[in-house]
Amino acid sequence: MKKTSTIHISQLQLIAQYATTKQVPLSNIFNGTDVRLIESGCNMQQHAYISTEQFKRLLKQLSHYFNEPAMVLELSALIRTAHLGVLGYLLHACDNLAEALLRLYRYSKLIINDSSQISIHQTNHELELQWQHTEPIEPVIAEFGMAIIWQFSQQLTSQRFALKHIKFSHDAEADMKTYQQFFDCAVFFNQPFNSFCFSASHLNIEIAQPDKTLLDILQRQAEQALQQLPATSDFLKKAQLQLMALCQHGEPKLAQLAQHLYISPRTLQRRLLQQDLSFQKLLDEGRQELGKRYLIQNLSLDDIAQLLGYSDQSAFTRAFKRWTGTTPLQYQLRVNK
Repeated sequence: MKKTSTIHISQLQLIAQYATTKQVPLSNIFNGTDVRLIESGCNMQQHAYISTEQFKRLLKQLSHYFNEPAMVLELSALIRTAHLGVLGYLLHACDNLAEALLRLYRYSKLIINDSSQISIHQTNHELELQWQHTEPIEPVIAEFGMAIIWQFSQQLTSQRFALKHIKFSHDAEADMKTYQQFFDCAVFFNQPFNSFCFSASHLNIEIAQPDKTLLDILQRQAEQALQQLPATSDFLKKAQLQLMALCQHGEPKLAQLAQHLYISPRTLQRRLLQQDLSFQKLLDEGRQELGKRYLIQNLSLDDIAQLLGYSDQSAFTRAFKRWTGTTPLQYQLRVNK
């Protein structure tokens, strides 16, 4: 059975922002149903993902209204870390562009989940990032995806580094000069795959550190998941949120949590015992709720294991079966019927 391609609903925020920059109400562009869908994306309500087909239709409607064939290029210029959620935070947490590209390779499906595959190839002193598709992809989606990667790469490094060239697998949708001016390099169409090429020396460019707002992204997501847990004290809620944030950097330890709570490990153990909890139980409860959320979002087991701080997917699978009596895949199939 063919897998439905999906895109994270947060990308709808870009459509709303674009309309705002043009000072045009969404209701002038879209029908009532589409307006409500876009607003739900802005409020992060309803389902976390929509079909790529829906997103493509909204982009084409936006492009048609403003009579702007290369509108997605302008749209990508609005990208901010918050639009990428967990992926944005993970990329900002990297030390340099090389590490960020490796994480992009691993986690790109957090934003666009389809049959495509990002690969990285180095030849002599040049590096090419390829976005290959096993099935034909709509030009508007290909241009949106490539432009987003390019724009966010510049934001990560806080500098505009030069591309050697960029390639698209479709015909040009707009005037060639529009693409050349936007990417500031040679642009080729009707190529075997979508890709952009740059000097391998750029891999050493350092990543600009995110501000406090960006660091709160994962905590907000964790808080939504932890609302499913039984009511707890303010201290336990704070401890759970901090623990889930620590999971993004690997297996968390009690001493790490204590340090982030500004108390000693002994004090943390004592306060947990007062609540009839252990460190491991607190960790398991948070991981279980976040794991269920990620499974509903159709993330791969490898991705979920990494996001929850497990060494590999088998470790997450064993833990999930211990918590629920069922495997992650069985749970995913049941809730997505």
